[in-house]
Amino acid sequence: MDWGTIILLALAVLGAAFMVGGVIAYRGSARVGVRALGAASVAAGVMMLAIVLLTAPVSQSGGPSAPVIAVENVTG
Repeated sequence: MDWGTIILLALAVLGAAFMVGGVIAYRGSARVGVRALGAASVAAGVMMLAIVLLTAPVSQSGGPSAPVIAVENVTG
C-alpha cells in the first residue's frame, strides 16, 4: 500500500467523521451557532468525500506506462 492510498483512506475517514459529527451537532442543538457549525462540517465532509471519489480512480491506475514508439526518419 503506497502513501497515496493511505492519504485517500484518511481523507475518506475524516470526511465521514465530519459528516456524522455535523449531523449530530445540527440535530442535537437549538443554538444557531452550533447548527451553523454542524452544517459547515457536513459540507466539508461532503467535499472531502467528493475529492476522494474523484481522485481514487486516477491514483489507482498506476499500471505500466504506455510503450514508447520510436519512428526513424528514412529518406531515400
